[in-house]
Amino acid sequence: MEASKLNQNKWGVCGFVAAIQAASDTGVVNLLKDTDYNTLFPVIDKFCGSNADIEKELLDFSAVFGVQYAYKNLAEVVGKMKTDTTLLGDNMGIAMTANGVSRLCKSLGLKNSDFHGTTATTNSLASNLKSKKTIYGLGRATGKPGGYRNGLLHWVYIDSNGNLLTWGQSVSPDKTVDFLTSNGYDKVTHYIPLN
Repeated sequence: MEASKLNQNKWGVCGFVAAIQAASDTGVVNLLKDTDYNTLFPVIDKFCGSNADIEKELLDFSAVFGVQYAYKNLAEVVGKMKTDTTLLGDNMGIAMTANGVSRLCKSLGLKNSDFHGTTATTNSLASNLKSKKTIYGLGRATGKPGGYRNGLLHWVYIDSNGNLLTWGQSVSPDKTVDFLTSNGYDKVTHYIPLN
């Protein structure tokens, strides 16, 4: 499978998807080459097992997306994921904070992996989604859960050609803003330039 075609389907694991796409696109690692990765589970399992110290922040952030994502611990959600290789099961997801995605990027071998947060509600998509080889955190300027983690709701990757990679789709630069706006996002909350 090509990393650009990674699709989280119904799992809430966009932070993992964006980091793997970035690592593959920048040539650091291609976790999907010559393997039988039909899901992201091996990467998620390894990450959760080695980052217990940030478990609370990941659980707190996951719970923001609804009671169905309010887990007792990461082992609970990882256990659910292990039994569903289709990525189609309901109520499975780990909402990754910027700290979480940064750690994942480092573990995948990306050297530039410290996020920059943006707090202003004026950080529009049109004026900010311009850098190639960049992971972006997206959100809404208003509305729930707009007040949590600067309104962060979703992670995407802009590849070396300037295409937006998300939900198993590659969207050309000229259509990126319209595509994301139609899906409910209107601001950049975080970004990490990888070059």
